[in-house]
Amino acid sequence: SKNDYMKFRIADNTILAPYGYAVFYESLHFNNTQNPGCLRPFAFSENGEACYVRSGLDARNQITGFYDEETFGASPTGVAFGRWQKSTGAYNFVAMSENTPGAANAYPKVGPIVISEIMYNPLQGAGFEGKEHEYVELHNISGSPVTLQEYDPVLQINVPWRFTDGIDYTFSPNTTIPAGGYLVVAKNLTAFAARHGVLPNVVGPYGGQLDNAGEKLELSMPGDTDDKGTRYYIRIDRVNYNDSADWPAAANGQGMSLTRISSTEYGNDIINWQAADPTPGR
Repeated sequence: SKNDYMKFRIADNTILAPYGYAVFYESLHFNNTQNPGCLRPFAFSENGEACYVRSGLDARNQITGFYDEETFGASPTGVAFGRWQKSTGAYNFVAMSENTPGAANAYPKVGPIVISEIMYNPLQGAGFEGKEHEYVELHNISGSPVTLQEYDPVLQINVPWRFTDGIDYTFSPNTTIPAGGYLVVAKNLTAFAARHGVLPNVVGPYGGQLDNAGEKLELSMPGDTDDKGTRYYIRIDRVNYNDSADWPAAANGQGMSLTRISSTEYGNDIINWQAADPTPGR
């Protein structure tokens, strides 16, 4: 942890071959008091935290040298997080489509619901300020309907999905996206209908607004609560869009929307987005 970097000591003469891997398990290593490297037993929280690795002790027995850390959010049971390199060369630490201990990471987990279209800087006009015409489109890429709520067996209630960054919106009970279907979350329902017509798969309004200069837009499902009753949310999809030159300029106030190229490919990567004519709900 950040307050104690010396909870588990990797054994002397542990060697990583070039491009190789070493795997440390909770049951065998860092939470096993019978393991000589386990200085202070610990386990990772399903509600998210951070992992630190450091190397070297100086003459005063203080840690120095190599340092790395990764933070991760809440996770579904049995789903690992992994390091994924994007087309820009930057890395994300995200949920994986499968667990691969001791081998190269699998592809990031995508779906079942993805953010498929973002109208973050609409044209002015039609009697409304431009920001009133914002919307976010969701797409169900699975072969089954997805109801945007999860059952809490402790409280015995259904807890809805919500956006946890970018905009403020919690889905109404029993909101369902059919297999292969779409759902639009609009900033202003009247403004949306004036520009795009009355569509059956539109909900809203949402609080806040999308930043024209770019921000993180994140959709999450409810996870567990901690012993204090705080609810944690599991990220389903996110997009860190931007108005920089490498992002599609035509989606920045020129009448086009930021549109996902492939719904089944990783979404938080500029290579998977383009400017296109708005097609909310389809």
